Amino acid sequence: MAETSVSDRDSGVVDVPEPPTGRARLGYIGPGVLWALAALATGELLFTPRVGAQYGYALMWALIAALTLKLFVTREIGRYSVVTGRRLLSGMADLPGPRGWALWVILVPQLVVGVAAIAGIASAAGSAFTLAVPGPIELWTGVVIGAAAGLVLFGHYTGVEWVSRVIGLLLAIGVVVAAVLVGPDLGEAASGVLPTVPEDLVVADILPWLGFLSNGAAGLMWYSYWVAAKGVGVGALDDPGRLDPRGLDAGQVARVRQWLRTMTLDSTFAVVGVGVITVAFLILGAELLRPEGIVPAEADVAHDLTTLFSEVFGSAGFWLMVVGLISAFWTATLTNIDGWKRLYTDGIRKVLPSRLADAPWAGPAVIGRVAVVGWLAVLPFAVFVIFGDPVALLTVAGSIEAVHIPLVAALVLWLNRRTLPSAVRAGWAASALVVIAIVFFAGFAAYYLWQQVFGS
Repeated sequence: MAETSVSDRDSGVVDVPEPPTGRARLGYIGPGVLWALAALATGELLFTPRVGAQYGYALMWALIAALTLKLFVTREIGRYSVVTGRRLLSGMADLPGPRGWALWVILVPQLVVGVAAIAGIASAAGSAFTLAVPGPIELWTGVVIGAAAGLVLFGHYTGVEWVSRVIGLLLAIGVVVAAVLVGPDLGEAASGVLPTVPEDLVVADILPWLGFLSNGAAGLMWYSYWVAAKGVGVGALDDPGRLDPRGLDAGQVARVRQWLRTMTLDSTFAVVGVGVITVAFLILGAELLRPEGIVPAEADVAHDLTTLFSEVFGSAGFWLMVVGLISAFWTATLTNIDGWKRLYTDGIRKVLPSRLADAPWAGPAVIGRVAVVGWLAVLPFAVFVIFGDPVALLTVAGSIEAVHIPLVAALVLWLNRRTLPSAVRAGWAASALVVIAIVFFAGFAAYYLWQQVFGS
């Protein structure tokens, strides 16, 4: 982690840390990988094959648009943390208006999304476990949630994460190889790049896909936490709050811009990787599932997804996919519990009245434990036992995420325009793309509401 010089610390001068150069920049590629892993098991692994099975390549343009636009939203979120060293919710709390209103806009939808998403992801892992070992899906769902919550509570999961990442990487490589071996219809795939809306399009089928693709609203905000924790930019300082971004001199601005390039490298690397994997899953869904009329759903979702590999690699592919599904859904459960724990803890502490913020029960450790045990473990398991459909639960969560993304994008764009000096703000082109992202996701959300109300 970069630090200020000894002379600067002794003199009380706070300077922007020296940014990495050359190969050293690669050491800061990490937040984007975590960001991508958080969504691998939902937008890519679960919903993309479903979309391919239902609509073939017709929505390739929506896939490309969603990935590209989310990249620019992510860059704006990362920009705030790089320049200020603060987490996104800290900035949201300072927006003008009634106290904490922006935090409530963030927290309320995410309280619902967190429960539904954890229930859906963990039960998808449970579905995969039932293919390998005896026991009902309810048992293995409980095991997955309990183990993930325990690791988050006690913090000893670095080794588990690395094993899961290696298996996830093997799964990703296998998906790309399988897509190449299957041999996509290049003409049909190319035609899907042109924006068209299938006549039989049901927005309820694709809204959760768009919401989770690459990452949802929550995952976008988690990027701020991971950038700050990695020490990218001003976050590398021991006390980032001592540096006022509006008082940067020319030399500090130059350093911040270099840090922003490093952050852009990280986020772009993640999105390109996610893009390749997502296209591969779309190919497999279109070429293998669609002809057979298989749409992964309900408690059989894992069994349906094994078709993606068993049709190409035989029985070895089946077991590779089973292991990959368990690992991917397990990693997603762990990463999502950890992410929502941070979001809930940070947000709840910021909306508490000042007279309560110092109470023993309002400490971050207490709130974090209550959030993990009660809201992110016990409640999701109960919700799954009651509803019992992983895809339906994730559809609810993904739809809310898709609707929430325009709000988060608009708030962060306003926050950066209000807080950051013009020299380190996004240019007009990048800002315009964030505005287009707001319109894009809001448009699909409005179309969804139209279909729900008018039925066409």
